[in-house]
Amino acid sequence: MVVLSNQSALNELFLAKTCNPSTVFTAVPEVDLSHPDAKTMMVKACQEIGLFKVVNHGIPPEVITRLENEALKFFMQSQSQKDKAGPPDPFGYGSKRIGTNGDMGWVEYLLLSTNPDIVSPKSVELFEQNPEALR
Repeated sequence: MVVLSNQSALNELFLAKTCNPSTVFTAVPEVDLSHPDAKTMMVKACQEIGLFKVVNHGIPPEVITRLENEALKFFMQSQSQKDKAGPPDPFGYGSKRIGTNGDMGWVEYLLLSTNPDIVSPKSVELFEQNPEALR
């Protein structure tokens, strides 16, 4: 999940450096999973922009909203609290510098498994902090 905090910063990033210099970034491309060419649309979005938004995936909007709110709560915690859920092994919290080609930045991420039988030790800590919200 990517939580967009500043649309103008994202626009500047993509206008400054895109995979295809002839592509002008105007919006995150949407891929409709009910469309017969969804796979092709995903590939094109990855090649031209590097990301896409999935629509018509069947997940109820209230579930998405709840997950986005919990993700925001998690990432707004102090660094020491977030660090308790990492490093990802293979799931959990992580952060690192990105963009060694001049487009430097910092990314934080939270990797969760959708399989309830697979839980890493750091994920246990995370789930203990937010037992119902992130399950």
